Amino acid sequence: MTGRPDEPFADRWSALHHGIDPRGVPLFLPWLRLLWWLARPLRAVPPTAITALGVVLALDAAFLAASHPGWAAVAVVLAALCDGLDGAVAVVAGRATRFGAVADAVADRLADVAFAAVLWRAGAPLGLAAVCGALAVGVDGLRRWRHVPTRITVGERPSWTVCAALAGISAAVTTAGWPVVTCAAVWCGLGVLALAQAATGSAAP
Repeated sequence: MTGRPDEPFADRWSALHHGIDPRGVPLFLPWLRLLWWLARPLRAVPPTAITALGVVLALDAAFLAASHPGWAAVAVVLAALCDGLDGAVAVVAGRATRFGAVADAVADRLADVAFAAVLWRAGAPLGLAAVCGALAVGVDGLRRWRHVPTRITVGERPSWTVCAALAGISAAVTTAGWPVVTCAAVWCGLGVLALAQAATGSAAP
C-alpha cells in the first residue's frame, strides 16, 4: 500500500524541526496538511516574504487593539497563519534555508511581543502584559539555552495566539475589563507552566 502523497512533506518538515515527527502529535498533522494545501499555490512566493508579512500583521494588531480590537483579533489570527504558511511554502517548494530559519525565529519572538502588546492595548495592565511578553520570549530562550528544542510545552505560539485574539474579541464586544485581564492571566499561567516544563526537560547530548 502506498503512502499519502504528502508523506514526503511530513518527512521534510521533520528534518527541519529537530526530528519531531508530526505524525505522532494528535491533530497536528491534519493542521500541517491544511497548511501544505494552502501553500501549493504560493510556491513562487519567497517564504521570507510571508514571514515579513506575519510580523507586519502582528505589529498592526498591536496598533489596532486600542481603537479597533475586533480587527486586531483578525490581524492576530492572520499573523499566526503566516507563521505557519512560511514554513509550509518552504517545505512544499523545497526552499528551506538557514537564513529563512533564523528570520522565522526572530519573527516569532517579535510577534510574541506584539501579541502581548495587544493585551495591553486592549485593556490589560501594562505590567501584566509585559510579564506575558517576557514569559513567551523566555520559554523559547530557556529551551535554546538548555538545548532542548524538541521540548513542546503548554505555552507555544497557538497559546499566545488564542489569548491575544480572545482579548481583542472581548474588548470589541464589551467594555468590561475583566475578560481581557483573564486572557492575560491565562497567558501568564501557561507561561509559568511552560517555563517549568522547559526547565525540567532533558538536555540533548
